[in-house]
Amino acid sequence: MSHFANSVIVKLTRVAVLTAITQVTVTNAIASDTLPIADAHVHYSHDSVEMTPPQRVIELMRAANLKFALVSSSDDRGTQLLTELAPELIIPGLRPYRRRGELNTWYTDEKALAYTERLLKTNRYASIGEFHLYGDTADLPIPKRIVELAAQHNLVLHAHSDAEAVEKLLAQNSAVKVLWAHAGFDDPATISDMLSKHDRLWADLAFRSEVGSGGSLSPEWAALFHEHPQRLMLGTDTYTPERMYFVPEHAAGARTWLATLPEELAENIAWKNAYNLLMPIWKENNAAIQTETENQCTKALQDNGISINDSPITIVKAPERIEVSEPFTVQIQVCGNNLLDNTVTLNAIMPAHGHGMNYAPDHLIVDHTQNYLNVEVKGVLLHMPGTWQWLVEHRSPGNLTTSKYDFTL
Repeated sequence: MSHFANSVIVKLTRVAVLTAITQVTVTNAIASDTLPIADAHVHYSHDSVEMTPPQRVIELMRAANLKFALVSSSDDRGTQLLTELAPELIIPGLRPYRRRGELNTWYTDEKALAYTERLLKTNRYASIGEFHLYGDTADLPIPKRIVELAAQHNLVLHAHSDAEAVEKLLAQNSAVKVLWAHAGFDDPATISDMLSKHDRLWADLAFRSEVGSGGSLSPEWAALFHEHPQRLMLGTDTYTPERMYFVPEHAAGARTWLATLPEELAENIAWKNAYNLLMPIWKENNAAIQTETENQCTKALQDNGISINDSPITIVKAPERIEVSEPFTVQIQVCGNNLLDNTVTLNAIMPAHGHGMNYAPDHLIVDHTQNYLNVEVKGVLLHMPGTWQWLVEHRSPGNLTTSKYDFTL
C-alpha cells in the first residue's frame, strides 16, 4: 500500500473518531474534586527555593491532590529538598542545568555534563531532563552522552524538543524512552502521528492551555486522547517561582475537562499513564541506591568499623592502633533515609576526667546523598592514656541524636 493511501486511511479514521466524539455525550462517574493528578512537569529551581520554602511546596501539591510529581530543578538541590521532605510524593528527575540560564548552552558545555555525571554517581533519579534540544543539536557529543547515561542508569529522557530532535534521540539507543515535554507544542494530529510511529515515546501536556480551554475539549484533542489512551499525561511546568502556586489551580482545571472523558481514559491521563511510565523505574532505581548504601555500611563493619547507632546506622572507623599524642583520622559513615540535610560531628572525651581533646579536629564530607553520609575527621589527637569515649552528634532538621562508645587507650 502506498504512503499516500496510508495517509488517507489515517485521516479518514481520525475524521470518524472526531465525528463519533462530537455526537456522543460521555458521563464520567469520577468526582472531579477527588480525581488524583500526577504532575509530570515540575521545577523547583534555585530562585524558587529562595522564594518558597519546601514545606510550602509540599502543601501546594497536597492541596492539589497530587498522587506524585516528577520534579527536576536548576540546580538539583531543590529536587533533593522536596524528595527528602516527602519521598512518597516526589519522583526526582536530574536536570543538566546548574542555573536556569543554561538551557541554550548545556549541550556544548563539558562542565554541565560533568555536573550530570557526578550527580548520577551519588543520587538516584527516574529521568534526565527536562532539557532543551532541537534539530541537529541532538547529534552533538554531549546529548549523545546523555542518551548513553539514560540507558546506563535506567532513566527516561524528558526532552523539550521538536519532532526532529526527538526522533534523533530515540534512534541513538533502542532501549531509551522519551517523555516529550509540552508534546513539542505541536498540533494534535502531529502528536498522534509521532506517538503512532514511536512506541517508546510519551508526551506531557504542560503549558498547553488550549487543552480543555473553557472546561471542554476540542474534537481534535479528544480524538488524540482516544487514539493514544496510554501515552499522554499532565504537567504544570513551574518554570518561574510564581507558577508553583498555580499547581492546585492547574489540577482543578484539568479535572473539569477530564470529567468529559470516559472514566478509564480520564484516569489514564490524570495519573495512570505517568505512574506506569515513571514509577517502576523510580522504584527500581531507588531500591538500587538503598542496596548500595547498605553494602557500604556492611563493608565498613567488616573492616573493623564500630556500630554506635542503629537508627540511622552510624559507624565509626578508627585505626586499629592509636598512639598517645599522635594525630590520626576517623571515618564516620551513616546509612539511612532522608540524610540530605543531616550532619555528623565527632568528639572524644574522658568521662572520668571531665574533659575532652585539647584540639578540635577537622570534618571533611567525602560523600553525601539521600541515603548515605561519609565524613572524615582529621587531626584527632588523644593526649593521654585511659578510658575514652567516642561522642558522635547526629543532627537532622529539628532533631539531635548523641551516640557514645567507650574504648581504652
